[in-house]
Amino acid sequence: MRNKAVYKALLTGIQIAVKSTNEEEFTQSLVESIAEPMQPIADFFGIDDDESIVMAYFLNAHINDSEPDRECIVKHFGKDISALADVYEIIEKLVEKKLLLMKGSNMRRSKQNFKSVLAHPRAIIAMSEGNPELLNFQPSKNFNDFLLEVNDLLIQRIREMINTMSLFEEVDSLMDVNKEMPEVRWLLSQKELRSEDLLIFLNICVEHSNGEDEVDMDKMTKEVFDCVTERMIYKQKIKQGKCILYTKDYIEASGSQFAMFNMVQLSDEMMTKMFGQLNEIAKKEFKPRMGMLINHETIKDEKLFYNKKESKQITTLMKALDHENYKDVSKKLINNNMLAGFTVLMHGYPGTGKTSSVKNIAKQTERHIFMVEIPKVHSKWVGESEKNLSKVFKEYRDSRKHFDKDPILLFNEADALLGKRFNVNNSVDQMNNSLQNILLQELEDFEGIFIATTNLVSHLDSAFDRRLLYKLEFKQPEEEVRFNILKSAFPSVEDHLLQDINRDYKLTGGQITNIKKKMIVKEMLESELDADDALLTLCEEEFSLRNGGNVIGFKLGIQPGIQQGTRD
Repeated sequence: MRNKAVYKALLTGIQIAVKSTNEEEFTQSLVESIAEPMQPIADFFGIDDDESIVMAYFLNAHINDSEPDRECIVKHFGKDISALADVYEIIEKLVEKKLLLMKGSNMRRSKQNFKSVLAHPRAIIAMSEGNPELLNFQPSKNFNDFLLEVNDLLIQRIREMINTMSLFEEVDSLMDVNKEMPEVRWLLSQKELRSEDLLIFLNICVEHSNGEDEVDMDKMTKEVFDCVTERMIYKQKIKQGKCILYTKDYIEASGSQFAMFNMVQLSDEMMTKMFGQLNEIAKKEFKPRMGMLINHETIKDEKLFYNKKESKQITTLMKALDHENYKDVSKKLINNNMLAGFTVLMHGYPGTGKTSSVKNIAKQTERHIFMVEIPKVHSKWVGESEKNLSKVFKEYRDSRKHFDKDPILLFNEADALLGKRFNVNNSVDQMNNSLQNILLQELEDFEGIFIATTNLVSHLDSAFDRRLLYKLEFKQPEEEVRFNILKSAFPSVEDHLLQDINRDYKLTGGQITNIKKKMIVKEMLESELDADDALLTLCEEEFSLRNGGNVIGFKLGIQPGIQQGTRD
């Protein structure tokens, strides 16, 4: 509760001090003449009589919403220019006592090189409440409140109210007051963290508490360092792999691989240490960083057609992944000293429904899909790709704890990761081999549901053979199946035309889907369309595309290593 009497006494002293010193000589006799009305200010802030007069001037400036610069100070106290040296000395003492702030004074420049001088925010709050205890930091209620205090200090730095060195000192004081808080106590025990590392880390924690999962390291350094050189030195440490926040896994690069390490996030361990139960609340919605989560409820129903052998294999897999069957099979595997992991390879001709089959299995068994985005795994930074692949499996293990049913971990178009290992000739070869070794080890110990799709099974490294339980080959659709796909895609087209198309073009389901999409576009744009002729033209174009023909002005080459469609 505000102590109104104290607040009123301070305001009275401020008024007398400003009126008595305006364009007057700042002498000892002047100080002594108003010592009595200045006593409440001196006692409240714990300062000398001459300091109380200067302090009163800056408190009055705050009340009048102004920022006194050097010119204002000279005008007020400058009747005797020689007295300015004393005034500046007093200002520096009040800055050291954390009662004033020199706005715009860089840590590497003289304290005299300031833009303006302000009363410290805590001095203003304490005065307004009439409570001198508020001149110092008070223990925070919890870590989130502690971060709010850190955020206030960072805002002061951004507004150039304090410099970087002052920011370090202020945060040190704040942490000392809160040293019994578990999170702060742990941070204080990390002697390896320098002041700048600690401030960057706390700034990232502030962003996380504000709901940001990943933050821009450029932004973090700009907010902490007032000197461009200091920012450059710190970012250079990051690029050289010497920043302790990375090397000791306080933070990690986020999934934004094209940001050259700019986008970062707290590591899972630090999320738990710093936010504890709050972190559990944040994890109610599982958001993988190394891929995307496909909710089974969002997957659209799609009628799929298979050759007999493929249909039998898909049916077996579908039954095995049914929730009750899956639990029983997993239990039986464990009882037989085997890992409860389903690892599946779907390989074969492009456009035959491998990815669609995974989605259909997920839809029917009510399992979410954690689909890995392969480009996010690869990084140009040495060793980072390997870390990313390990994170994929760490996130998948977390997802199994999060959901009632094990999700499907999908490596779609995983040719690069499953291919044969290289003789090491350069760093790229070494990275690819390292990635495969990690993948092999992860599959060796895997529990859950893993599905990989590839078009290039001939390139598959033999080491994966025993680690992949099911190997489903998808061949080009047989004639009857192909007709059923055509009939499903174009139900209004006469059977005889579909039979002609089926006879003349060996199209895959993916190609037929493309033709259907283009047909819809044509029907919308061309009012007098001959649908039969248009359909035949689109089939020819799609067939030519697969066979390397020239279509609508583009010369399209045959993809190496992929079997080409043929025409009867």
